[in-house]
Amino acid sequence: MARPTTRSRSTKGQFKKRVPSDVLARARGQEIFFSLPKALIGDERIVVRAKFGTHVEFSLRTNDPALINVRHGAALEQFERACAAYRQGPQGLTHKQHIALSGVLYRDLKEIFEDNPVDANWWRIVAEVAERVLMPPPGPPMMIEAYPGEAQIIELERYVGPFLNPILSRHGIIPAAEERPALLRIFAKALIDAAKTLKRFAEGDYTPDDTVAAKYPTWDGALPKAPPAPSLSSSALTAAKLFALWHEHPDQKAVKPSTLASYAPIFEKLTTFLTDRYGREPSAAELGREDFRAFIDMRSTVDGVSAKTINDTDLAGINAVFNWAVDQDLLASNPANRVKRKVRKGAENSNKRRKTLNDAEALAILRHALSATSGSSRANRKLTAAKRWVPWLMAYTGTRVGEMAQLRKCDVGIYDGHPAISITGDAGTVKTDGMWHVPLHPHLIEQGFLDFVDAADDGHLFLTPRPDLYRADAKPSRTKDPRGILGPLQSVKNKLAEFTREVMPDPNGPAPNHGWRHYFKARGRGLIDPTVLDAFGDHAPRSVADRYGRDELFKAMVAALSKIPRYEVE
Repeated sequence: MARPTTRSRSTKGQFKKRVPSDVLARARGQEIFFSLPKALIGDERIVVRAKFGTHVEFSLRTNDPALINVRHGAALEQFERACAAYRQGPQGLTHKQHIALSGVLYRDLKEIFEDNPVDANWWRIVAEVAERVLMPPPGPPMMIEAYPGEAQIIELERYVGPFLNPILSRHGIIPAAEERPALLRIFAKALIDAAKTLKRFAEGDYTPDDTVAAKYPTWDGALPKAPPAPSLSSSALTAAKLFALWHEHPDQKAVKPSTLASYAPIFEKLTTFLTDRYGREPSAAELGREDFRAFIDMRSTVDGVSAKTINDTDLAGINAVFNWAVDQDLLASNPANRVKRKVRKGAENSNKRRKTLNDAEALAILRHALSATSGSSRANRKLTAAKRWVPWLMAYTGTRVGEMAQLRKCDVGIYDGHPAISITGDAGTVKTDGMWHVPLHPHLIEQGFLDFVDAADDGHLFLTPRPDLYRADAKPSRTKDPRGILGPLQSVKNKLAEFTREVMPDPNGPAPNHGWRHYFKARGRGLIDPTVLDAFGDHAPRSVADRYGRDELFKAMVAALSKIPRYEVE
């Protein structure tokens, strides 16, 4: 957000800026201080503090449009400096730079209070407190110290830290941790000098303080230079280019189009993250394990992705591509090797949603499906048909939603003497690359499913392929699916999930489509032989003997239909 905004029930301007994901991974929860002009004219400033979260936001403390713009501009500049500082990391400063920074405090206080220095007694107290903290009286400290000098550092943080922090934020500086005690002591001296000078002013003595001011070098904002970035030619192998090479290689012909489609967004997120992190897109050879650790930290803390998804999807895709690059001698090693998000035992399971529909949800979904009304366009009619039939088909077959949503007219017919559905990758995509037949339950036939199929046009029953998306002049496809099926298929699956959620809004409930697969198994358990029950949904075989073809079990599946209770929802 590049402009000031407002919030409800307030006329004052508001600063709100999204924190880049790479910065958030390092700065979440840290305070950031803003030094803002107190007025349109003059050097006096106010200090505002906020915390790094997904956004940094705070009130600009004025409703004057001109002052809002001035303060917002100053805050935006300081915000960008702070982000750059977190990207670069802690910087080692020289002793001279410490003194120059403390001179910023001296000059700030002098400029703000020179004309109206308040009260001499006030500045006397400020100087005495700073001197006492800087040079504590002899004797043991009033607290048990974990290390020598801890009591003094705590006092310095209390009285001097509030002066130090805004100046560090304003100039975009994150000093090395071991330097902070020295900075606090040097700033305490500058505070004493400023207080004594302002005490003289308050007493009417405006003798020039050239000697005191001259000991503070002018801060020029120069920090140690980061190592120069290596020059990148157009042929440099970035993570994105590695993915493109991997995608096009003949080795990937056996990879399912849906797998290719799932890897593409991972590399898009990785590229965006790395570009934000370095200010450019680094080559794959430049990347280290810390880059991938930071990436999965961002996915966990910012995107809210579970450890299982990070390990099984994000890192699986990244490792597949980078290991391939090593095998092809494009990289010397895989920098993401053995990087993973630790899954604490029981931590994720405590919030894990149940997978199986309950009886009330199942009946509510099926009743809702019966109420689906027809749209006007061909696409709407197909989507309406999907809402009407796909939940019922899953309820009586235990198949995956994609296998039902991609059905074609030619996939419904008579097999071995019984009405059945043919499930095949020719219709779209099948997880196991298998092909099998599932008999239709008599209740589906009674409802008119076969009549619906007979009346339908040739081709897919519930979606319209879009091969025009893959014409020569079209943008590159994630899936390289010239049939144009997978995109529309995913759209139908998403819309079916939305449709189902209308009657089962519990956010902790099962996945609205996949819940049927679990429910079918739970409903048939104890009624149907486990091997036959597995054959309906093409579940993984339990033993070597179970690996024999599903269609060899077709007659047993037909016989099992009589044991599957009807859903009484009408």
